[in-house]
Amino acid sequence: MVGVVGLVFLLAFLDLRREQAHALDDFIGEQASLARSIAATMSARLELVSRDLQAALEPAEEEQAGAVLRKIVARDSSYLELDLLDASGVPLRQEFARAAPPISHALVVHARAGLHARLATSSSAISSMLDQGSGRRQLRLFGLHDGDRAAMVAVDMDLLFSDVRGTLRAPGVPVRCLAIDDSGGVLELDAAADGSLRSNPFDTAHGSAEIDALRSGVTGSEAGASLLGRTSADAMGLGRRLAVAGFSPVPLGGDRRWTVVIITSASRVRDRARFTAWRLAVTTALASILVALFGGAIGRQQRRELRLAEALKLAETTAALRERSEKMIEVIPIGVLALDARQRVVSANPYLMDRGVRPGSPLAAALPSASVDEIAILEALLNEARDTRQPRDRIGLVLHLSKGERRDIDAYAIPLGRPLSDVDCFLVLHDRTEIRSLERNLVRAEKLATIGTLAAGVAHEMGTPLGIISGRAEQLLARIEEGEVGELARKNVASILAQVDKVSTTIRQLLDFARVRPIKTEVVSTSQALSGAAALLEPHFRQAQVSLDVGVKPTVAPLAADPGQLEQVLVNLLMNACDACAAGGHVWARAHVLGERVVIEISDDGAGIAKEDLPMIMDPFFTTKKRGQGTGLGLSIAADIVKNHGGALEVDSVLGEGTTVRVSLPKAQPPHGART
Repeated sequence: MVGVVGLVFLLAFLDLRREQAHALDDFIGEQASLARSIAATMSARLELVSRDLQAALEPAEEEQAGAVLRKIVARDSSYLELDLLDASGVPLRQEFARAAPPISHALVVHARAGLHARLATSSSAISSMLDQGSGRRQLRLFGLHDGDRAAMVAVDMDLLFSDVRGTLRAPGVPVRCLAIDDSGGVLELDAAADGSLRSNPFDTAHGSAEIDALRSGVTGSEAGASLLGRTSADAMGLGRRLAVAGFSPVPLGGDRRWTVVIITSASRVRDRARFTAWRLAVTTALASILVALFGGAIGRQQRRELRLAEALKLAETTAALRERSEKMIEVIPIGVLALDARQRVVSANPYLMDRGVRPGSPLAAALPSASVDEIAILEALLNEARDTRQPRDRIGLVLHLSKGERRDIDAYAIPLGRPLSDVDCFLVLHDRTEIRSLERNLVRAEKLATIGTLAAGVAHEMGTPLGIISGRAEQLLARIEEGEVGELARKNVASILAQVDKVSTTIRQLLDFARVRPIKTEVVSTSQALSGAAALLEPHFRQAQVSLDVGVKPTVAPLAADPGQLEQVLVNLLMNACDACAAGGHVWARAHVLGERVVIEISDDGAGIAKEDLPMIMDPFFTTKKRGQGTGLGLSIAADIVKNHGGALEVDSVLGEGTTVRVSLPKAQPPHGART
């Protein structure tokens, strides 16, 4: 591990040295390129001055020469004074820049005389820097003669090379730009725009040795760059730090040339090296941390291997369970539909696919054989399940799964607790047609099997009224034979009729129990159904001295039921409640909506039912009334009717406190497409 750390450190150190060398080489190249660019700019500017002097010598007439001089001075703001002289040096024409500050006349005259003397041996010449006193403006005279006349211009060098200063702007990086003429004079190209020097002017006295060294290093016609030590950089006014000097010649014609020298602090290279050093330190630290963590990683890898083995085993078990579940869904005789949030059928199991169900379309299109009302019931079931996020069911629905085939279906809507992107809810359709048929046959068989018991009960129920009828008839016959008629005869006839009615009621209930009556569903008003049943039983309640309170608002949702059979259920339940109450008792009828159901509650404060009798109150011929007061068929028939309507009947009772019967029936659905 230690060897790995040492190797990483060595590689990082070598990378640091390589980065430093590359950075220095790049920086030296940049300075050489910058020096060449500035030299080209200076050469172009000096060439322009030479052309202007040539233009000033061309006019032969004095007036023309004056116009040319004014035009040249007005065009270039760096020209302070432009003179036209004869061969002996006497001024012929002069033009001064109006916006330029005045120049010392003695200084210009002296410099012009010296420059004219030099022009005697050369066609062109440039003066040394003109000393303007404490302000020390960088001024030079440029001269050109053609044998007969000479032109001289005083130039503000700072203005002439102002575009060079824009090239040198580098915030935060110390830089010096010097032009060394062929006589050893130094022109500071990085002077301020107003002519003042930088805050760290070049000290010619202390920097002459550096100038000599630069001159000896940059002689020749080739551009290049060199590295300066801290002492040289300090003498150049750049502080004690490494610096790079880029140089390039500026040809002036013939064998004369100036040299541009750009001296820039190498702080940028130092910063890059410092960054690389930090990178080396961070890399080494990270390597040490990685080595320290490597041992722990091996242990974690072993533990991870154990966890992966356990996860693999769990995945295999899960895959087996999933395969088993999918096979079960494929083979079970139950329809399963997967629907998205827009009630589009995403998929269906083979049971429904074989019956014409087509996924990838809305529910109505996926079940093409179903009617509009059947689709409306299923959509309402799905909406209820989604709204409550709880499973909902509809028992005993009639649904056409395939063309011409009517099936008894139990529907279940099961919403997902966490809906998927394409599945929001499952619709399970349990085909109970054969089971319901068997149940009906079994019930009918049970009814036929109990005919003996029924016959005994009916014989008892009918024997007593028939005995009374027979006795009363004999008494009436004897009275008639004796010629006695009157009030007693009237009472006997009334008793006979009452007993005949009881026999008729018993026979009708027996027929209702023995036969299955078809259901013709209609939209029935809940409040009107209860009010109608209460009106039929008003005399019975009045005779029994029991009050009936029907508190159902007309706004309660209507029912989907057979009006005649619903009335029979309500009459039987209200009659039972009245018979359970003593004189002065109370019976209440209420109704409310619960989801897609309407619940009707009939309560009384009568005698109640014993706990041990509650499981048997739905059995045929079981009754808690006294012998001769009931057949035990009313509640059994009511329960069958409610069940055939797809509803449920529940009874809650406490002995001595009263009884509550709840009837839950489907709410009537609005027409398909109508708003609720």
